[in-house]
Amino acid sequence: MRISDFIGSRVLSLSGARICGVIAGVRVSSDLKRIKAAELFTADDDDCERKYIDVTRIRSCGTDTAIIMNEGALSPDCASPCRPPVNLPAFGEDGEPYGRITDMITEDGWKVRALCTAERTFPLSDVLCRSDELVVFRSPGSHTRISSGKKRVPSPVTEKSAPVSDRVRVMSVPLPARYASLVGRRASRDVSDTSGERIAEAGEIVTRDTVALARERGAIVRLVASCEEDRS
Repeated sequence: MRISDFIGSRVLSLSGARICGVIAGVRVSSDLKRIKAAELFTADDDDCERKYIDVTRIRSCGTDTAIIMNEGALSPDCASPCRPPVNLPAFGEDGEPYGRITDMITEDGWKVRALCTAERTFPLSDVLCRSDELVVFRSPGSHTRISSGKKRVPSPVTEKSAPVSDRVRVMSVPLPARYASLVGRRASRDVSDTSGERIAEAGEIVTRDTVALARERGAIVRLVASCEEDRS
């Protein structure tokens, strides 16, 4: 499964027979080998808040929908605070730039198998070193090992939204079909994330970057509602 296909999925609670949120991101283990938790924002626009699901509590992932037994699986806290390396710059060990990490591929449930840039896919075993700033991959046929010092891993982060100026960091990645129709439409009202940071202004034409930013900040539900109001 590609994580980009998982993000944007609705979360369906079977016991409550209701959609209780939209997946906005994931958290990974410190060694990057497993997806540990999913981050979601509640679907209620009047009470939008961030919550987390231990991925072991997700029963299955259907088309655009993740299934949980009940809303007891949702937690306001995350035991795995490490963010995935998506959007980080990627380099070869010889300094060749590979662009940015755009996606992650999992297998056997939530085990991370590979990292992707726009043009290449790298097995996780090809990661030579990484930090919360960038990822370095081994060159083909290389046997380089990092033998001195400790491997840096992404530091735990506080749940504070990035400023709007960080829009330049949002990668232009393929949009799920369910969001592609938003591009070119006009926001009928201001759209902000849960911290109040502006995603789109009333009257603004929605672009691919607007949609990507809304998905990243957990405001995609609000953006969809704003565009639907404009259509009506």
